[in-house]
Amino acid sequence: MKKITITLILLFITALLWAGKPAKVQTLINQYRHNDGFESVSFGPLGLSLMRTFALSDSDLDEEDRAALHAFDKIRRICILNFEDAGEEIKARFVSKVRTILDGMELILEAKDEGSKLSIYAEDCNGSLKDCILFDPDGTLIVVRGSLDTEQLMALAND
Repeated sequence: MKKITITLILLFITALLWAGKPAKVQTLINQYRHNDGFESVSFGPLGLSLMRTFALSDSDLDEEDRAALHAFDKIRRICILNFEDAGEEIKARFVSKVRTILDGMELILEAKDEGSKLSIYAEDCNGSLKDCILFDPDGTLIVVRGSLDTEQLMALAND
């Protein structure tokens, strides 16, 4: 009984620590977005809903395209930060803080291309990815709040 209680407590603590990571990254974005060289854009539920409606109203979409758009229905918020043009000192400080927050999170995928590296962090929840963070230390940070069905994404990638 003691082992079960300890295990449940550890799982609960891990879930709480994870839940705070995207919020911490969002707070960091809010702190830095007013600095020179930092440009951000955010879309909440209303903005995403309007974009989906606009995209689905296109008469040129076939069923595959519509299915691809519906794969992103459970996304609640997207925040994109571009900091490529930031000064080296403030950029290094920001990257250091992001890496500190991301330390210990589950790395889902890492892609390298011509010296550039994109790392994707997310929580894997029973076949879906929850609260994805995409980070390129050269100047891009994207926080996607919500979930994506991995089977649906893999089916789209294979088509």
